[in-house]
Amino acid sequence: MISISNSVSTYGSNLLRRQTVTDLTNQLMKAEYEVTTGLLQDVYGELGARSAQSLTLRSQMATAESFVDSNTLLANRMEVTADALGALRETAQEFLDAAIVNRDSKGSTVETLQMLAKTTQGQLVATANTTYQGAALFSGTATDTTSLQAWDQVNAASGLSPADVMSGIVGTGPTTTAEAEAMIAQLDAVFSSDASAGTSGYETTFYNGTDLLDETGAPNDRLTARIDTGTEISYGVQANDRAFTQLMQGLAMIATTDPAAIDDEDAYEAWMTKAVDMISAGVSGVLELETELGGQQNRVATMIETQESRIDLYNSQILDLEGVDEYEAATRLTTLQTQLQASYQVTSLMNSLSFLNYM
Repeated sequence: MISISNSVSTYGSNLLRRQTVTDLTNQLMKAEYEVTTGLLQDVYGELGARSAQSLTLRSQMATAESFVDSNTLLANRMEVTADALGALRETAQEFLDAAIVNRDSKGSTVETLQMLAKTTQGQLVATANTTYQGAALFSGTATDTTSLQAWDQVNAASGLSPADVMSGIVGTGPTTTAEAEAMIAQLDAVFSSDASAGTSGYETTFYNGTDLLDETGAPNDRLTARIDTGTEISYGVQANDRAFTQLMQGLAMIATTDPAAIDDEDAYEAWMTKAVDMISAGVSGVLELETELGGQQNRVATMIETQESRIDLYNSQILDLEGVDEYEAATRLTTLQTQLQASYQVTSLMNSLSFLNYM
């Protein structure tokens, strides 16, 4: 009988043990990753054909996260806009409360109205020129421009300042009812919210943002934002909206002409009635703008909630595909640690053996 014996060299034995340790170490690192993250280390290798489903879910989740980020910025911009509108309305209301008692005839506070009107007008211009992240809130799509022109600052578009336009029409103020009505008619034309013609128009001298109408007379686009796939929202308040022009006209009439200096009672009544009524209509108009903006805010907030729910759903589905059994992974980690420790012990023992020990 012929017997065949297989022998393994010391070098070969060392290589085999080294490879075993390397394999166990790699498996241990994989198990550690899966225990720590709860996910498969080699997702696409282990999922096979189902990896396409995982990729699709991750893409959809990334899209939803992107919309949440952009919609959150939009919601913040809307919130700042709403705060500015509220401050603007409250400022105008305070002046209206002081002016309304002098509407039909001169009251005890008529001497202070002109100065108060100038102060209020300055506050409204400053509020209307509020920006968010460097973009003007009330300039329409022209977000890089200042919304309202400073009272004494010349507008490059017309070569006039708002003060120039008012003084050119009002002069020293009306002395008769006929003069008051004629001046009011001119001011109505200047402050008409859809008037863009003429160098003294509101949109060429008082306002610097996007005109309400284009050259053909069609409405210009408002600010828009895509809040979801296939869903856009038109939003934004502009400082040439009717509520703004009404406030600015009423305040300008009193700021330019001292009501206390109008001696003719009928002229005074015609002038102050128009100015106070314009301010009152403007305050109501701003409140309507706030209400409309509030509806848009609710829509964006609802969309954010929907998208966050989608993200949770996508994440759950991804975990179902890519997740590991935590108990199984922990057990596997413990087993591999034991095996690796045993391999180290055997390797150490084998390395310490020597034929010289037995001579």
